Amino acid sequence: MISNRQFGIIACILTATTVTITLGLTWPFLSIVLEKQGLSAWLIGISASGQMLAVLLIAPLGPRIIGWLGTAKTLAAGMVGMACALALLPVFPTIWAWFPIRFFLGFCAELTFAVGDIWINQLAREETRGRLIAIYSMFLSAGFALGPVAIVFLGTDSWHVIYLGIAVIVLGLVPLYIARNAAPLVEGKPRARLLHFLRQAPTLMLAGLMFGLIDSATFSMLPVFGLSHGLSQETAAMLLTMFVIGSVVGQLPLGWLADHLDRRKLLAWCVFASLWALVALPFSLDSLVATWTVMIVIGLTQGSFYLLAMVMMGSRFKGAELIGVNASFVFLWGLGMVIGPSITGVAMDLMGPNGLPVVAALFCTIFLVIIVRRIMTQPPEKPGQTQGGAVL
Repeated sequence: MISNRQFGIIACILTATTVTITLGLTWPFLSIVLEKQGLSAWLIGISASGQMLAVLLIAPLGPRIIGWLGTAKTLAAGMVGMACALALLPVFPTIWAWFPIRFFLGFCAELTFAVGDIWINQLAREETRGRLIAIYSMFLSAGFALGPVAIVFLGTDSWHVIYLGIAVIVLGLVPLYIARNAAPLVEGKPRARLLHFLRQAPTLMLAGLMFGLIDSATFSMLPVFGLSHGLSQETAAMLLTMFVIGSVVGQLPLGWLADHLDRRKLLAWCVFASLWALVALPFSLDSLVATWTVMIVIGLTQGSFYLLAMVMMGSRFKGAELIGVNASFVFLWGLGMVIGPSITGVAMDLMGPNGLPVVAALFCTIFLVIIVRRIMTQPPEKPGQTQGGAVL
């Protein structure tokens, strides 16, 4: 018999996955459409940044909205807003009209992510927190992976990809409605205090910033990177699929390790591996197998940034504090998402397509230095005691 808590976890995972499927469809699709219109890489990057610029509103507004509406209604409102924004894209198919539309789409999408993160962390048990969040993150990553695959079949010469995204979002409202009474309650008065949480938990806050920088640079500009190296549209899209597959297959092993090892040291090793995989990427393009292998490693290691930060966050903060620290994390992640594509687009215009891995590797290097310094000066991030039992 499934308990109310387990039912809430399942509904949260299913609903959040529909959101990532939709974003996995639209992000590369819109980049490819703009590339076919003959726009420069920096302008395509600015367009992607415009979508993420709205995330900066999550810190001041997100906790208030969640405190006012509650988790289930806030999640539903965000998903309805996403569907409306997607419906406007084919109506106004120019980059200038897409700036306000993508801004609204970005705010609604990140509001749903913030609620999903809080929901799953509130229902997680400490002894299996890493594995539960790994399952949650695995489904989110799988949703992103399905998007580029759908583009391969649907193509980019019509708006079918956007229509599919709208349909997926509408379907995602079904499990949310069924589980509306299983959503965790909001206790206390949530508010984001960015400077406070930067002092209290700098590693996980910076993990949000670096995850946004590197993930957005990779995900939004990778199709342009592939096309600039002479790859077909389908092969360029499949690079994203390999990237997300790596993130999916790595979640459960990383979640298990997070329940047993020092989480900060584990994060440092993942950043180190991601750095060297990015360095190897330009040299792997002569072999499709080598290229896909490198992309899988990059996806696996970069996926750890989010997973391990979420685990550390849920272990240290509860109730209204969890909502506040999550909003601060999302703010820094969004800041990275805004800056990442723009910096990468400029670098690719100046250095060619290899500007993408160069910028991402530079971000990894900075992050690694910061983590190592924290490891040397602070106590370890100890996991909770493993007691066995089901992950849920």
